[in-house]
Amino acid sequence: MIVMKFGGSSVADASRLRHVAEIVKTQLDKKPALVLSAMGDTTDHLLEAGNTALKNGKVEIAQVEKLHLATIKNLKLTNQKEVGDLLEELSRLLSGIALIRELSPRTKDILSLSEKDFP
Repeated sequence: MIVMKFGGSSVADASRLRHVAEIVKTQLDKKPALVLSAMGDTTDHLLEAGNTALKNGKVEIAQVEKLHLATIKNLKLTNQKEVGDLLEELSRLLSGIALIRELSPRTKDILSLSEKDFP
């Protein structure tokens, strides 16, 4: 087994994801375990959205949404509903931040990780 981690600029868009897939294909005989972190500047955009919700009371997910929907389209993937559900979850989280005017360390962690990673 081999562990392969990719993130940031190496998974920044559809073209880079295709490149990662080609790299992974060369290691299939080693049964790779893949670890992928956020695409491009997604973590920064999520934290910016949290700060905007906190300071201005506004929910802004356009940057995150645009990148992910464009990537899905470019890769001709069919799981748009799943990504749509996650974007809706993000909007709800940001609405909560805007409503209570609080962005705790735990909430920042939730912003940058899937809710499934938390009990």
